[in-house]
Amino acid sequence: MTDESTFTHSALSHIRGFYPSLSPSERKVADFILVNYQKVMQMTLAELAAHSGVSDATVVRFCRALGFQSYLELKIALMRSLLDSPDLIFDHIQKDDPPLTVMRKVFLGSIQAMQDTLDLLTEDSLERAVTLLRNARSILIVGVGTSGPMAHELHNRLSRLNLNCKVETDSYLQLMQAALLDENDVLVVISQTGASQPPINTSKEARRHGCKIIAITGNPSSELSKLADVVLLSVSHESRPETLASRVAQHALIQGLYVLTAMRMSQIANQNEYLIWDAIMRASNPQEE
Repeated sequence: MTDESTFTHSALSHIRGFYPSLSPSERKVADFILVNYQKVMQMTLAELAAHSGVSDATVVRFCRALGFQSYLELKIALMRSLLDSPDLIFDHIQKDDPPLTVMRKVFLGSIQAMQDTLDLLTEDSLERAVTLLRNARSILIVGVGTSGPMAHELHNRLSRLNLNCKVETDSYLQLMQAALLDENDVLVVISQTGASQPPINTSKEARRHGCKIIAITGNPSSELSKLADVVLLSVSHESRPETLASRVAQHALIQGLYVLTAMRMSQIANQNEYLIWDAIMRASNPQEE
């Protein structure tokens, strides 16, 4: 779109204004966006089409009917429509909320994300994940962007059990390492959307060599989930791509995976925890050496 004025006005008002001129199938897309515009900002074109009950081509025509050159431009316009809204920071926050109310809403959002994540976990998926981790010759843990710290946290936990694991957050290096995996190894991929291309590329390469895959993601229908042998869902109801509550849920899930794995190899876990604790205490009190 070359006319910048479309970006400076409300995208929702823009959709309502063009609504009468849309075809019946295009109106289905408009109807869904008007009610679910916050969710649409993190949806792929295919996901929007599926939720609207139309084809991918219809979504493309809808975008062009509104004057957008691409679906991405539509999403940018929706985002800019909310520039003055607290929803860009956190859902359900009001400008006049006092500090304690804001803090309570953030905490409750994280608690809800953890509860929903717990409700979707199954005995089978957890057992399979732990079995894969314990029996793997090597474990490669990957994540990009804000999933990177979660990947490092899992690596930190599993390393305490003497498991042979590596962590990689660079998209090129993780793809390179995935090419060296085989059926004896395990790839753990952390991606809340499941739509980020680097983790998908890494997973495809690992799968090509017979490597088993564990995905920690919030999207069970994503391409990443379809590539995985085990999917552990981390739930969040936030409308932004970079969600806060989902990271809290992922962190709790990672700690749970560590505890489950440690319980299956308790002798090693207890011995290693003692050695780690002893090293920390001696480093903290060098005069006692």
